[in-house]
Amino acid sequence: MIRLQDLITEITLGGVQPYATQFTWDQQGRGHWEARIDADGEPMVFAFVLTDARQGGEYSFAMMSQDRSREGFTVTHARSAAAGRINYLRLISTAAEAILDFARIYAPMSIDITGSDNTDTNKDLQKTRIYKRLLDANAAALATAGYNVLMRGGKLWLVRKSTADSTGIAD
Repeated sequence: MIRLQDLITEITLGGVQPYATQFTWDQQGRGHWEARIDADGEPMVFAFVLTDARQGGEYSFAMMSQDRSREGFTVTHARSAAAGRINYLRLISTAAEAILDFARIYAPMSIDITGSDNTDTNKDLQKTRIYKRLLDANAAALATAGYNVLMRGGKLWLVRKSTADSTGIAD
């Protein structure tokens, strides 16, 4: 069994090569962006969906794998065709790359990175803890991109730092 602390230690040490480090973001609709990658033969989708267009935009992040039915994609581990077939450490490292890439290119005001499984609250919490530790381990890269990691109300956020002075005028 992989323990969370072992997972984070390995990610922090940078010994894991992501499946991809460059992404092609395709617009799927207004405020909906997706990048697809191949992870050991399994298609994966990283998605950012605009949830609030005010003040520079608020997005939600989702990492999806192909559903076992092969008819769509899912965030649910139990329905994933990729479960047990891909290297999870490489996948989570790729998710960090995708989040940073999207933030650098589109500079949204905030991104909700709270874990979701749609079937199990414990899985939601587990995914959120993994994302939190992953973002904490990559804090220097996030700071360089102009973002802070915040936990508020049980949600995990990546929030752009303000460049405004005391008058509210941005640099």
